[in-house]
Amino acid sequence: MSDGLAWIADAWWSSTLNAGDLYITCARGLTPEQLAERMADHEPVEIGPALTMHEASRMVDLTQIYCVGRVGRSDDWSFIVECGGSEGWALDPAVSCGAEVLILDPRPDDPPSFFTYLADGEVQLHFELGFGYDPAGAQPDLLRPALEAAGLIPPEDSLDDLLGDDEELSPREQKRRVLTVAGEHFGLTLPRQLIESGQLPTAVTRISPPSSW
Repeated sequence: MSDGLAWIADAWWSSTLNAGDLYITCARGLTPEQLAERMADHEPVEIGPALTMHEASRMVDLTQIYCVGRVGRSDDWSFIVECGGSEGWALDPAVSCGAEVLILDPRPDDPPSFFTYLADGEVQLHFELGFGYDPAGAQPDLLRPALEAAGLIPPEDSLDDLLGDDEELSPREQKRRVLTVAGEHFGLTLPRQLIESGQLPTAVTRISPPSSW
């Protein structure tokens, strides 16, 4: 059975995992190494030994290393899972030139978390995972039909309540369902066990503090 993307919401809410170790960026049309190179604030970027999430997190010393990513592939998507001071929210859309890029940023210190889809150097879709649905980008309605069909947002011209009095989604469950829709739309699934407790090749992605610090 596919892991899909819904588990990411569980991981962000987990009491045993640090959401700041789960900044996830995926790309179709780039190798994992190319994705790491485009995201890094320095060059050259070297792909190092395979590490667990906790081992990669311990590399972040906030003096010479501010962010470490672990890279992998899932079908035709490359992915990088970063620990430390990721700036997914400020990633230059140019990283997606000739490719597609998805950003799943937990924003643990400044919620809400968000989802962003970049393609051909532009923001195609961006929305927050929580506090309503207010999409932006060149294709703001890209996921609207699927989200409406899943009962997560009302039809654009409707003011009716989506849920009856007997059902109210928790923020966590809402994130799970939105991520499920996104994963199905983009044909993306990520390996939960490998990311949470397995080893993946590692690359330092930031050697300077994020601009937000």
